[in-house]
Amino acid sequence: MKLTKLLRRADPPEGRKGRAGLAAVVAGCVALTSVVVLTGAGDPNSGFKFTQSGHWIYNSAIGRVFHLDSATLKVDAQVPLTTGTPGAQVVQTDTDAYVLSKSRIDKFGKSDLSVAEPLKVPAEQAIGLEAAGSAFAIYQQEGRVMRLGKQPATAFLGVPLGDPVVTSDGTLWVHRVEDGGLCQLPLTVDRMSCPATVQKGHKGALTVIGNKAVFVDLTADRVTDLTPDGFGSHVDLSNDVPESAVVAANDVDGKIAFLDRDQSAVHLIGLPDKPGQKADAPIITKLRKGNYDKVASSGRGLAVLDRKSSDLATVDRDGHVGYRKVDIHAEEDEVKREPNLFRGDDSKVYVESGKGDHVVVVDEDGKAKPVEIATDDDGINRPKKPTPSQKPTQPVNTPDVPVHTQEPPEKKDPPTNPDRDKPDVPAKKDPPRTTEPPQRNLPKKPPITAGVPGAPSGVSAKYGTDGPTVNWLAATANGAPVTAYVLSWSGGSKTVSGSTRSTLVTELAGRTTAYTVTIRARNRVGLGPAVRTGSIKRQYAEAESPREIVVRDDGTSGRLTLAWDRPTMGDGEFVRYTVSIGTATAKPRVNTTTTQATVTGLKDGTKYTFYVRAVTRAPNGELLNGKLTTLTAAPVGKEEPTRRLVASRGAGTEYNKCEPPDCAFIQVRMENFRPNTRYKFVPYVDGKQFNEGATLTTDSQGHQLVDDRFPCSMVGKQVYVLATGPEGTTKSNTFTWKSG
Repeated sequence: MKLTKLLRRADPPEGRKGRAGLAAVVAGCVALTSVVVLTGAGDPNSGFKFTQSGHWIYNSAIGRVFHLDSATLKVDAQVPLTTGTPGAQVVQTDTDAYVLSKSRIDKFGKSDLSVAEPLKVPAEQAIGLEAAGSAFAIYQQEGRVMRLGKQPATAFLGVPLGDPVVTSDGTLWVHRVEDGGLCQLPLTVDRMSCPATVQKGHKGALTVIGNKAVFVDLTADRVTDLTPDGFGSHVDLSNDVPESAVVAANDVDGKIAFLDRDQSAVHLIGLPDKPGQKADAPIITKLRKGNYDKVASSGRGLAVLDRKSSDLATVDRDGHVGYRKVDIHAEEDEVKREPNLFRGDDSKVYVESGKGDHVVVVDEDGKAKPVEIATDDDGINRPKKPTPSQKPTQPVNTPDVPVHTQEPPEKKDPPTNPDRDKPDVPAKKDPPRTTEPPQRNLPKKPPITAGVPGAPSGVSAKYGTDGPTVNWLAATANGAPVTAYVLSWSGGSKTVSGSTRSTLVTELAGRTTAYTVTIRARNRVGLGPAVRTGSIKRQYAEAESPREIVVRDDGTSGRLTLAWDRPTMGDGEFVRYTVSIGTATAKPRVNTTTTQATVTGLKDGTKYTFYVRAVTRAPNGELLNGKLTTLTAAPVGKEEPTRRLVASRGAGTEYNKCEPPDCAFIQVRMENFRPNTRYKFVPYVDGKQFNEGATLTTDSQGHQLVDDRFPCSMVGKQVYVLATGPEGTTKSNTFTWKSG
């Protein structure tokens, strides 16, 4: 998508223009979040929204979606759907239901059950939410938020997101983990604003108390109200809650629920009526030891999921604990998938088995009731596997046919000789068999069905100067050899061979904010479950990319001299510049402490790509490789004017929603090209054209300056310009866009 389209957003509704404080906050973060609006704003006067009861569940084993009535706990509707992926989650609006699969969303009407054309989405499993008759799909790794229904909207935040929450009036809140932004999408607007920012380095999570969203700062042990204008009043917690705690997205009878994973315990903390007072002492409920990492509130009860055993623990408001097995239908030869824990618009918690054939419903008081999905009573002929004590009495696909079609002929004993004085007459022997007799009508063993591979184990990552190195152990093949491992992160991915156990992710070199890398195994069946590394973060910022890189002089055979301007050095002290050729990771050809370098040993007429960056030393002594600037040029063996096409960050500007300090014009300086000749200039960001470009004519010396055509606000992205004329296309230097 072109950046010009990314920057064109609708004006806010007239009723909100008067709120100057909020408008200023929104203006300050729109360019940063790069929000894309697909539809117009919703009508705030469209009427009341009614809570949606029940829940739709996708059964991947038989390819059907079933509706479970929450009052009767019976299946009352079903839709055939074979395109969903295992683990897909279903959300509903007033009129429609949406099956959230990896790479697609399938929609069908709740009244006529007709399936519409699918939507293409990222290849990650979305988090689904429901509230006020609307539904949401949140892609945490890509940083994409989608509101589904009559008032659809999509926002691209571009950074990983924490766990989202939604209030009963349909306002969605998300946490931008890297920069701490807390962003909201009310149901009556079509774009996301970020009115509050968490203090740098603090960990925490969003939750909803009643109908109010709050932020729980686990580092400061503080709970702060969120308003459309930013942070409101706050309350300090009375005890030290671990930073690793999981916060339930909704309160339990007015109390915030914390899951202490290390101690396998649940903390319920009540808040005081007046701001400034400390919170109540926690009510602590111990669970049996387990690997708990998912928690949801049903109103006055809590559901907690053990990842290792797939056991569900329920806690009511009096602290009573119960346990239930969720994946009761999992077979030994099946690929195990994690159960899904989902809070519906009716506040009930639905805990689905990995393949969606069984669900445990946790009601408002925390009582759990198991329900079969797609049993024979539901009108689905699902074949049942025999128990270990049962043996098949007839071959597969041959009903009413006996195992043996005929009995072998009766054999007669050879005659005996009663007169022992006479020699015995040897019985006639059958000739020896040359082949084994065929086995008739024996039941064949069912072929082993391959599944997707298991999850890689031992996943870890260590940051280095050229990016993180990710290590892992082999994943289980599950009947088909592992052919590849797919690593992904916010903004990119990388695939390595199935025999690889470690790889350097150079694409992530230079990131100063925390991030994670996800790894999955692939075989001929598909991709296995994902495993994330721990948080990867560089402590100190590296140098920015050198500016205004040019060929200073040429004309000497086999040689070029490059020159550039000194960049900002970040958190370190300058050590040297390095110049490499061919790739960013190639060994430096030249090391220099000046802002120019002469490279020799080149072939005349051959284009080379030069990579220049500054190396600094961090306060802890670590050498930091700075961001790169690249330039493509060819040496010539004769004296001639040096052609230069230089791109850089120009004057700051404001255009539509491209706003300072991130927004500025891309400046393009052309020198010594053909005089009085038309050239088309087209800017690119991360290899994608984002503006239609401009066609301009050089002056009598072959010069042209473009400084008011291409507004840009894509901080951290790689920017360059192509100029096309009679002699072909020339590429400028590539540099990293930074805020002014």
